[in-house]
Amino acid sequence: MGLKKKIKQYFERKKKLKILETKDIVNIDLYDSSKKTILFASKVLPTHDKDSGSNRLKEIIIIYKNLGYNCIIFSQNIFEDDNYVKFYKENGIIIFVENNKYKSIYDFLRGFNNINYVWFNGPTSLDVFYKKMKNILPESKFIYDMVDIHFLRFKRAIQIEPTRISLKKNYKHFYRLETVVAPQLDYIIAISDKEKEIMSEYINKNKIVTISNIHYPKIDISERKNFNRSKGIIFIGSIHEPNIDAVKFLYDKIMPLVWKEDSQLEVSIIGNVADKLDIKQYPKFKFLGFVESVEEHFMNSKIMVAPLRFGAGVKGKIGQAFEYFFPVITTDIGAEGMKLTDKKNVLIANDEKSFAEAILQLNNNEDLWNTLSQNSINSLSSFSPEEVKEKLKTL
Repeated sequence: MGLKKKIKQYFERKKKLKILETKDIVNIDLYDSSKKTILFASKVLPTHDKDSGSNRLKEIIIIYKNLGYNCIIFSQNIFEDDNYVKFYKENGIIIFVENNKYKSIYDFLRGFNNINYVWFNGPTSLDVFYKKMKNILPESKFIYDMVDIHFLRFKRAIQIEPTRISLKKNYKHFYRLETVVAPQLDYIIAISDKEKEIMSEYINKNKIVTISNIHYPKIDISERKNFNRSKGIIFIGSIHEPNIDAVKFLYDKIMPLVWKEDSQLEVSIIGNVADKLDIKQYPKFKFLGFVESVEEHFMNSKIMVAPLRFGAGVKGKIGQAFEYFFPVITTDIGAEGMKLTDKKNVLIANDEKSFAEAILQLNNNEDLWNTLSQNSINSLSSFSPEEVKEKLKTL
């Protein structure tokens, strides 16, 4: 959708708004001044069923709610009829939506007696909201959740495509945000101990807390299809650049080697990657688009692949696969920060030849497949809600 169309749609929706009691719109009647309050500032409303970063943030918000906090979500241009607004309201979260009572989201903030913490979700929200919120909420503690190290992701992308000017511009932009602006805040949230170590070169280590993705088994292992009844390969991704590159790498370099040995092996792609790809150029892949629930695909397929050649952070798609005891093949980049061991928790391969060999091996070796599947429970141990809850208590 073009920018002009988005702006027109926004004002059409705003025009239709009726003057409603604010408590009916934002759950403001749930605010309890005797409790601590945390505000989650996000440039876009988290869509927890579409990307792992949003799902992680959703889990963190729910944990804070269960710890007894007033939880407020603060995003721009959000309307009452949004399905995600309904989800958060049903879970007792205060959420700002466009209405006629407040001129802006900042006016909305002034209605609270005390906001103890402001949690910035990723560098875009830090860039857009931090300076103004610092003026409005001078007594609040500010937390920057990196989600991943963005400048590191672009630095790695430049190594693959050194002539792309946009990558260099993004690298400089995020480097400044993450190494100049972020150190001014009270706490920095790293997604893994590996990223904590990297950021310690730029930020006081005592400010950095590791809060990784949150994963837990979604089924009992007996519920999923076994080796002989499973078939096919799954990749799950989004328009995020590392995912687009991974689809191209898989199609152009890896699968031709696999298909030489097994021409019947099917590959399905879940997610909105088609928004960035001309799928007619990938006729041997099955593009499923956004699916409301990945459970059926994860439980019936034999192999999850994540041939990521650049990126940063902990990869939610891999943790999600472990939730369904679904064996994974990935790269060192994909496994980074997850404390995974090759041939025990995952198979790790970094070039097309070894990745193709890993696919063929896992597709034909029942013992290896069972080992990876059964070890999924151990692979999830670092990502439990209980562990995250204990870390959040320390902030």
